[in-house]
Amino acid sequence: MERLENITPKRAKEQQKELAQKIKIKGAPDNIRIVAGIDIAYHKKPPTGFCAISLFSYPDMKHIKTYTELDIIGYPYIPGLLTYREGDLILATLRKVEEDVDVYLFDGNGIAHPRRLGIASHIGLLIDKPSIGIGKSQLLGEYKEPNSGRGSASDWTDQGEIIGTVLRTQDDTNPIFVSPGHKIGIKKASEITLNCTTDYRIPEPLRKSDQEAEKYKDQGDI
Repeated sequence: MERLENITPKRAKEQQKELAQKIKIKGAPDNIRIVAGIDIAYHKKPPTGFCAISLFSYPDMKHIKTYTELDIIGYPYIPGLLTYREGDLILATLRKVEEDVDVYLFDGNGIAHPRRLGIASHIGLLIDKPSIGIGKSQLLGEYKEPNSGRGSASDWTDQGEIIGTVLRTQDDTNPIFVSPGHKIGIKKASEITLNCTTDYRIPEPLRKSDQEAEKYKDQGDI
């Protein structure tokens, strides 16, 4: 497979439109036993990415293992093209994972994307696994503020299409933005995300992968 970083921005946008047609936004795994969070930390000089994939048992959220990998990041940051910047490193890290992961959580978006192919959808399609995009802020679209209690949610829409859920994971905290990536429905994506959230706003697999990526960055040497 061609490295994502070798695809020009113009071709990348065309490719996103093509691949978005293959995304499946329905269902969920019959028996979820392992979920994983994926996150990347950066060094600026040299421009190095440090990826961590943290596996947790579901639904009791016990940490199983974290896999890490690092690489030079050559693709510039371009809004809407995050997969082409981070995708090669994520795929390289995924190749290390020995366990059978049922659902992947991404620090990014799924179909909540201008061309309906955010990083959770794109990578989910490439590995043919259920995936969920989880954003800390609103990338696009509109929504009504959900109620203040944990589990409160509202539809996240863009141009009249429901693209995800604005989900309150803790009482009186800012909501997170959940969009299905691939092979999972909108409601199920929100349900799984809430089940992965314990004492904090961010689901445990993503909190752990963020911590481990930062720790790996501090220790890493390329």
